[in-house]
Amino acid sequence: MTPSRFGARSRDLQDLVKRVDAGRLSPWLIDGISGDPSRQVRFYLGAHRPHWLTIASVPLFISANTLKHYRTTGDDWPTRKAGTFGCGVWACDSGGFTELRDHGQWRQHPDEYGGMITRFIEEIGVPPAFVSPQDWMCEPWVIAGGMHQGQRFAGTRLDVRTHLELTVENLLYLRQNFPHVPWAPVLQGWQLEDYQLCHQMYAEAGVDLTAEPMVGLGSVCRRQSTDEIGAIVETFWRAGLSLHGFGVKRDGVLRYGHMLASMDSMAWSFGARADKIRLPGCQHAGPCNNCLRYALVWREKVMRALRQPRQLTLDLFGVGTGLHAGSAFLRPALSSTALSRRPSPADDAAIRPPGPQRPAAGRRR
Repeated sequence: MTPSRFGARSRDLQDLVKRVDAGRLSPWLIDGISGDPSRQVRFYLGAHRPHWLTIASVPLFISANTLKHYRTTGDDWPTRKAGTFGCGVWACDSGGFTELRDHGQWRQHPDEYGGMITRFIEEIGVPPAFVSPQDWMCEPWVIAGGMHQGQRFAGTRLDVRTHLELTVENLLYLRQNFPHVPWAPVLQGWQLEDYQLCHQMYAEAGVDLTAEPMVGLGSVCRRQSTDEIGAIVETFWRAGLSLHGFGVKRDGVLRYGHMLASMDSMAWSFGARADKIRLPGCQHAGPCNNCLRYALVWREKVMRALRQPRQLTLDLFGVGTGLHAGSAFLRPALSSTALSRRPSPADDAAIRPPGPQRPAAGRRR
């Protein structure tokens, strides 16, 4: 392995490393008035080291599976120290994709899951911005099982409609029994009409998604059809939903990043491991896939690109290199009017399922 395949290739990169080492990081606070596009979306840095909550000065996105593992072993646990030196802003993913991939069901009862999240919050000492409920992803391979992109899926053997019902029911149960946790509804589906149906189910259950501070958009991070995803995102953005994009990839950020209220990505770790990237000056063994310094440099590249004109190209989310020249996202500035926009009658019609209000029972995708 070369000392740094990430490479001291340019003064630009060297400047980013110096900025991080000096603690001069891009601001993470939302500012919809400044006109700075990088401050109109909250970017959560994906993390798999809980103790980063005590030292990272940027928002972090951590899986419940990660927290559960470290809480069990007792290592690397930020007991009542989160925010002591870091910014203390974090959000929690349910780890549902891994759970359904490996087991085809949620093995934890909602009481167990809600109790676990409650303990995490109490012991970390700082409440998360939002927590994902036990939603049910709707990718065809999650439902049918089998191999997909080198991964084996157990299969839920249900249908999309049932996944939507289970997702909505779980949110209602968790909110009723664990009201102190900031649960964020997750819109699930596969085709646009599935997401529209899920939106309708929430409405019928008394959950107004336009009034929610954050709504996760499920079953998108591993999909290839970014045009289709972009249409789904735009439909609900125009309807006034504050959307969070899970694991947003390069093409997704390019096409619909400006319509998200927040997003997360852990591509920095995957890229560092795949390309054996190691920053000059790092003292740890091996590549930087567990390195906060590298993660922050990667984030600075993202934040810098958010400010660039749309014609520039920078590879941000590719697993291959993560930070060097390639193609890229460039986010247009949103006006204060756009940021405060509420649904119009036309938008309201757009989020209703076309034709029959519910699909036939047993439909599968």
